[in-house]
Amino acid sequence: MGGGPTVEPACGRDPSRPNGSLCGRGRGGQGGGGGAMTDQTQPTRVLPLEGIRVLDLGMFWAGPLAGKWLGDAGAQVIKIESASHPDNLRILARDVYPAGDPGTRPWNRSGMINERNRNKLGLALEMGTAEGRDVFRELVAVSDVVIHNFSTRVLRAWGLDYDALRTINPQIILASIFSQGGDGPESTFVSFGGTLEQLGGLTYLSGYPGEMPGVVTLQLPDPLGGAMAAGLIVAALRQRRLRGEGTHIDFSQRENVTSLLGDVLIDYQVNGRIAAAQGNRDPHMAPHGVYRCAGEDAWVTIAVRDDHDWANLCRAVGRPELQHDIRFATVAARHQHHDEADEAINAWTARLDKQEAMEALQRWGVPAGAVNTSADLYADAHLRERAYWEAVEDPDAGPHLYPGRPFRLSRSPLSTRFPTPMLGQHNTFVLREILGKTDDEIRALVERGTVAVEPTDQARRGNL
Repeated sequence: MGGGPTVEPACGRDPSRPNGSLCGRGRGGQGGGGGAMTDQTQPTRVLPLEGIRVLDLGMFWAGPLAGKWLGDAGAQVIKIESASHPDNLRILARDVYPAGDPGTRPWNRSGMINERNRNKLGLALEMGTAEGRDVFRELVAVSDVVIHNFSTRVLRAWGLDYDALRTINPQIILASIFSQGGDGPESTFVSFGGTLEQLGGLTYLSGYPGEMPGVVTLQLPDPLGGAMAAGLIVAALRQRRLRGEGTHIDFSQRENVTSLLGDVLIDYQVNGRIAAAQGNRDPHMAPHGVYRCAGEDAWVTIAVRDDHDWANLCRAVGRPELQHDIRFATVAARHQHHDEADEAINAWTARLDKQEAMEALQRWGVPAGAVNTSADLYADAHLRERAYWEAVEDPDAGPHLYPGRPFRLSRSPLSTRFPTPMLGQHNTFVLREILGKTDDEIRALVERGTVAVEPTDQARRGNL
C-alpha cells in the first residue's frame, strides 16, 4: 500500500474472519459468519454480535469505546480515520509511548489509542474528499451500524446524515454521540468530558464547601457515553430484527451527565434546595469519607449506611462503646458530630495499611475500599485472579498488559482477539474482500491519497 506495511488478516486471528470465515456481507467475500460446526457434536463458539458489521468513525474516547465493546462481543468493527485527520489520540497523546520512545511511527505507539481500539480493522480513508465519501457509502450499503462522536455539523457537511445513510441502506443504524444532542440552541457546540461535567451539573457538586468546583480529570462523560451508546446499539439491532428497519440514535452526552443527578434535581423541584459540594461527605450517610492510613499517601474510603454499620464499625476499630454514645446514636447525630467520628476513625486507620483497614472493615460488613493507584491495580490479587489484565502485543508498541472488560458472558468467553490496528493496516482487505475492488482500483485510490497508511505532515505536527 506504500509508505508502510500492509498486514493481511489471518483467519481466526483478525476481526475480519471470526470462526475462519468472512464476517457479514461483502461484495467480494464469501459471506457467512459464525455457527460452523467443527464436528457433529461440538459447535464452534459464537460471539453474540458475530455477523454484525460496524463502521466506527469515533475519535478520542466515547465513539471508540462504543466500538470497542461491540468488537469485544464479536462484531466486525472497521475503525475509519484518515491520513489528514487520524484519531486525535494517535497524534496528541505523546506522553504514553512505551518507555517514552515515540519510535519511527509514533501514531501507532500511543498507549491511549491502543487501549481503546482493540478488536477492530483499520481503514485510513480520506473522508474529506468526494471519492473517500463514495467509498464510505459503499461500505454503508453492506454494513449494519455507523458510530460517530463528531459535532452535528460534520456528517451533514459530508452529505452523510441519517436521511442520506438510510437512502443507501434502510436497515442502517446510526449512533450519533453528540455533545448536546442533535437539535436545540446549543446543538452545534463542541465539548470534551471536562466541559460536559460542568454543563450537565456534576462539577458544581464536586470539591469542598466554600472552594472552587472540582473537575473529575478522568473525563467521566466519555466512558459513560461510550458504554451507554454500545448498549443502545444492541437495543437498536434488536428493534431492527423485529421491525425490519434501522434507526438513528441521537445521544446527548450532556443529558447523560444530568441523568445521574436525579435525586438532587428532584430535591430542588420539591424543596427548592440547590445541592452543593460536600467534599467526601454524603448527605444521607454518616460517617462517610476518606481516611489516612499508614504509609505514604495511603487512604481508605468508608461509607456507614445506617446504625447497624455504625455498630459494626465501632467493633472493628476497637471502640465498641461509641455505638452507645449519644453523639453518634442516629444518622442525624452522626452528621452533627461528623468531625468527632472522623477523629476516632482516623486514629485507627492511621495504624494500618490501607488494604488491612479495608479487609478489617469488610469482615464486619462495613463498606470500605482502599484508594488504589495505577501501580496498586496492576498488582491487585483480586484482578489477577479474575484474569482481568490481558497480555496484548501491538505491532509497533510491543507486548503490554491492558485492561480487560468489566463483565463476563457465561456462554461466550470474550477476549482481546487482536490488537488495535495500525493506521490503515487493513486498507487492502476492506477494499478487496468487503467491497470487491480490483488491485488496479485499490492502487488508484492509494495514488490519489484516498487511502493511506501514514498521517500527512500537517497531521503529524498536530494540526488536526
